[in-house]
Amino acid sequence: MRYLVAVFFTLLIVACGGYKPAPQYANDIFAEPVLVKVKMDPEDPDAGVFLQDEIAKMAVNRLNLTLTKNVNLAKSYIVVNSYTINTTPLNYDENGNIIRYSVNAAIEFAIKDKFGFWSKNIVASEYVDVKPEATTSALDKEKAGKVAIQKALDTFVVAVMQRSRKVGKDKAEVEDKKAKYEESVQETTTTVTNAQTIPEETTTQSTNVFAQSSQYEQTESFDINIVPTDSDTPLQDATVYK
Repeated sequence: MRYLVAVFFTLLIVACGGYKPAPQYANDIFAEPVLVKVKMDPEDPDAGVFLQDEIAKMAVNRLNLTLTKNVNLAKSYIVVNSYTINTTPLNYDENGNIIRYSVNAAIEFAIKDKFGFWSKNIVASEYVDVKPEATTSALDKEKAGKVAIQKALDTFVVAVMQRSRKVGKDKAEVEDKKAKYEESVQETTTTVTNAQTIPEETTTQSTNVFAQSSQYEQTESFDINIVPTDSDTPLQDATVYK
């Protein structure tokens, strides 16, 4: 099922205007090294440890990013400020007994890349069938929760690709505006004589065009609470990334 989902998103990216490998998209937006950090929920620390391990593996193996565990060295962040793994009854038999559960992973990502801060809230689910009058065991729930987390990371990879494509489109528009501005300045310069000055209105218009073209170069501002670490000390080794 995860394979079908990945194929679907790949075809979607292709249909939107071409394909290139995920690492190329990631390289377009992430400055390395990258810090991966999950703010642990004391109610479910095991899921948090697994999530952090899976994000690190995804970043290295799928996005080809170089990671660091030292906050002071990091140039980009992939942070999870909160996560929730919950179980919801989904289907019932004719007697009202639960026969299927949905195990849901809700993950709140906060990311800092070359172009500023952005966020992505992802919910993914895995399903567990049970016998009538039975309940999901802790082991079944844990397994389903891990699958749901992995599905959520599939969606995160697609979000990185979409972010990269948007950045590329915006940069192209900026370059186009700058080119038009420079062309208009050149034309204005060649038409005036040494005794003439550029009309104030033309200067104002040119300045406005340049101001618009420079907007994207400014750091984007988002109200995101980035929590890369619980202290100012370097992060402790929590996993082997490869």
